[in-house]
Amino acid sequence: MDSRADQLATIWDEAPSRHVPAWLLSCCLHTLLFVLLALWFHWAPRGASSQPDRSGGIVLVQADTEVTEYLSEGDFAEESIRAVENSAQPPPLPTADERPPDLPGMDLSAIDIAASGADPSAALPNAGDLREPLRANRQVGGKVTTQVFGVTGTGTRFVYVFDRSASMSDYNNKPLRAAQQQLVASLRTLNETCQFQVIFYNHEPQLFSPTGGPPRMFFATEENRLAAERYIHSMVPTGGTDHLAALKSAFSISPDVIFMLTDAEGGLSPADMADLTRRNRTGAVVNLIEFGVGQRRMVDRSLERFALESGGQYLYKNILTLDD
Repeated sequence: MDSRADQLATIWDEAPSRHVPAWLLSCCLHTLLFVLLALWFHWAPRGASSQPDRSGGIVLVQADTEVTEYLSEGDFAEESIRAVENSAQPPPLPTADERPPDLPGMDLSAIDIAASGADPSAALPNAGDLREPLRANRQVGGKVTTQVFGVTGTGTRFVYVFDRSASMSDYNNKPLRAAQQQLVASLRTLNETCQFQVIFYNHEPQLFSPTGGPPRMFFATEENRLAAERYIHSMVPTGGTDHLAALKSAFSISPDVIFMLTDAEGGLSPADMADLTRRNRTGAVVNLIEFGVGQRRMVDRSLERFALESGGQYLYKNILTLDD
């Protein structure tokens, strides 16, 4: 029995010893360490807040004394859309008590006109009235009454259509001189709120235009009146007479009142009168002064009829009674 045990001990002692290499043991230990660290980082909390992540971008802060609210770009876009939708709604019209005082030349009752669907431009001052600077004593749109040989007209836009045909030189130019004197006197009664144009005509119209350019009205400033007076006194009687062309030119610049003076009888056909009536878009009145010799014996009264149908006045003037 003892010999058997001794044999086994001898065999064990004689067997070669087996050792684990140190580098293999180190690798195993480091691998285990890395695995444990990875598991710890995976399950560790990522921050103090439990709120879900938001996408990056600009963040606007809206703060007051009690609450601070963070708005992302998406939140701000939604707020902007709501603000645009709200601004699309027109503000309520002011009541009569809330309106500011009326400005010169501006009628604020246009607010009521616009609300009713009517055209508010009628309440605005005429663009022509604003062409020159306002003066302290100037009323935009104020009407003036003036006269030629006692025939009166009231408005703000006056056109003088005066005959300068060869017959106006009769009796040593008496008809033309009298016409020039009356025209200058009428212009001097206009204030700077008024506009005027002077047309001398024979077989064709010639409009007052100190600066050239297309036919238009001129404000009755002192400078323009003096220039018109020089133009008036420069006229020389010559040629024939064409009433129709002169009246067409007058209606083309939209007057309130036309003063027409001629020594040529009538001359308008029914078609001419109908054409002129269509051209009279502003409803201007035509005041007619006809020169003649002695008592009136005229047969063609078409000019007189046209003047009266426009709402104007008619006067026959005997040139023998004119002052020299």
